[in-house]
Amino acid sequence: MLEVKIIMNSVMEEILAFKCCSIPNQNLEIHVNNVGDHPVTVPGRFVLENENDSMDCSHLFPSWDQKILPGNGVAFYCSMDESDLDKYSTLTIFDREGNIYKFSTKEITSYSLPSE
Repeated sequence: MLEVKIIMNSVMEEILAFKCCSIPNQNLEIHVNNVGDHPVTVPGRFVLENENDSMDCSHLFPSWDQKILPGNGVAFYCSMDESDLDKYSTLTIFDREGNIYKFSTKEITSYSLPSE
C-alpha cells in the first residue's frame, strides 16, 4: 500500500536550486510512502488526470527508479504552476510490477492493492 502527500510551493525548491543540486524551479514535492509489507519500485514519473484531460509528468527529480522498502518513503520534485495542478483531480503513480495507484490531488490519500 502506498500513501502520497502532495506539497505545492515546497521549501525544497530553494534547497534544490541553490544549496544542493543547481536544479531551479522544483516547487512541487511529492512524498510516496510504502505502508505495505513488501518493497515497491516506482519510476520518476506520474500522470495527472481529470475527466477530460491528462498530463504525463516525466520531468521529475530524481528521474530514476526508486525502490521503497516497507515503512520507508521517497520524495520526487518537479516544476509545475499551481494553476496547472489545480486543473487535475487525480495523480497516478505506477510501479515496475505493472500496478497503478491513483490519488486525489486535493488531499493526502492511500491506495491498497486488491491483494492487500
